[in-house]
Order: sequence, then structure tokens, then C-alpha cells
Amino acid sequence: MHSFEQLLDAYQPMISSVLRKTHIYKDHEIFRQAASIALWKAWQNFDESKGSFAGYAYRTMYGAVLDELKKVSKDLPMEDSFFATFPSVEQEPKMVLLIQSLPEVSQQVLMMSYYYGYTAAEVAEKLALSVPGVKKRKKLALLRLKELLND
Repeated sequence: MHSFEQLLDAYQPMISSVLRKTHIYKDHEIFRQAASIALWKAWQNFDESKGSFAGYAYRTMYGAVLDELKKVSKDLPMEDSFFATFPSVEQEPKMVLLIQSLPEVSQQVLMMSYYYGYTAAEVAEKLALSVPGVKKRKKLALLRLKELLND
């Protein structure tokens, strides 16, 4: 490729693929820009002796989009999060009963994650679980609560 503009045009389908793979469904331009910058960095730093450019570019863009996603998700106010869609305890006493219907560990994971604001690693350490185990329990508990609320 002679210029970065030509390279960027040629790699637009790959950028779209990265956005689909990372499940970006809004604010496409922010993430497209992050992927474009990563492509430029990959173009600047590429070493032919280490493999193909396409693979290197893909991994670089994928990592940049994930980094941007982490940055954006930290800036989201609580009302934009999944858990905030549930009614508060003050508004809906039924929520207390629903949460109490969950297994004890799931209750603890939700409380530590959302009330105390612990990270998955901190919850895992305090409850003697693995980080993937905490994430799975949190996901399943939220899905169960959502299911119970829709009944």
C-alpha cells in the first residue's frame, strides 16, 4: 500500500468485522475512529519478519476497540447499566423478595458488585470463587431477576 488512506479504505470491511465481533451497536464512529487509529499504529509498527500484516492489524484494532469499550463503560452513569433497569427497593418491595429467592452466593455477588462496587476480582477473593465463576453467577442472577420481573 502506498498511503495510509488507501490502506484505510482497503481495511474498512475488517474494521466493520471488528465492530460486529465486539457487539458494538451504538456510537459506531467513536469505535471506528479507535480502530482507524489502531490501524495507523499497526501500519507504523509492522515488522514483515513477524508475520502477515492483516493478522497484526486485526489484533491491534480488536484490542483498541476493547480498550475504548472499557473506557466508555467506566464513564456510563449507573442509570445506563443493566442492573439499573430494575426498580429500587424503595419503589418496589417485590424486588427484595425476588433477590431473596436467589441462591445465597448469587445474592452476595450482586450485593458486593452493585451495592459495594467491588470488582469481579475482589468479589472472587472475598467469596473464595474464581473470577469467571463470579461473572457467571452475576450474569445468571441478573437474567433470573429479569425473568422473575417479567412473570
